[in-house]
Amino acid sequence: MLYGICSDIHSNAVAFQAVLQSMEENGVERRICLGDLVGYGAEPDKCVDLARNNMDLCIIGNHDSVAIKHESCAGFNPYARQAIEWTQNHLSAESISYMRALPFIQEENDICFVHASPLSPADWVYITELEDALDAFEHFNGRYCFVGHTHSPVIVASRPGAIPKILEEYDYRIENTERLLVNVGSVGQPRDRDPRACWCLLDTELKSVRLIRVEYDIQKTQDQMRKAGMSSFLIDRLSVGR
Repeated sequence: MLYGICSDIHSNAVAFQAVLQSMEENGVERRICLGDLVGYGAEPDKCVDLARNNMDLCIIGNHDSVAIKHESCAGFNPYARQAIEWTQNHLSAESISYMRALPFIQEENDICFVHASPLSPADWVYITELEDALDAFEHFNGRYCFVGHTHSPVIVASRPGAIPKILEEYDYRIENTERLLVNVGSVGQPRDRDPRACWCLLDTELKSVRLIRVEYDIQKTQDQMRKAGMSSFLIDRLSVGR
């Protein structure tokens, strides 16, 4: 099975459409989104529609949860708070209904899908250090766990009796005793200094994962955000991927 896994769309429909096209070109058979469909960008409803019509499974993210008022935005920085409040005023009832039904975590076969971490999925724990990864490995049962949330792609491998290690490769074939924790990066708001959209291709037959970058029309997204009156900080950062 070829899985296409993406995350952190953040109301960037232009980037989302480019990733969906890339998934089609790579023969993806099952499409997964790990959440944060909305927030930051200017096309929340369109992104929810794209997810509803193209994803086989979608997980809820923290921005989605705040957007539908399951929780407050008290922990958000001022830019994120301003954007999510704008989003709340521009979401259709249909989009809200869709996001309300999304799960926090899903396991199928040998794979775990979650927005932030399998360690308490609804608490939005960040995995930024190896110690965080070690905790995460203890909270899923399969061979693979796919996450988003940090907007920075990374593959972490774990072998029995060894400390997990961050891999330098973005195209990796799993060994017999290994388990993988994969951050699939961000479609619409990359923060690893690469402005291209990012997604992950999992081949369960070859037991391989590949992080794929996709060019998209960044200026078009920025123009939409500018027209919506969004912060120049959020607009400008898309050009540099940070």
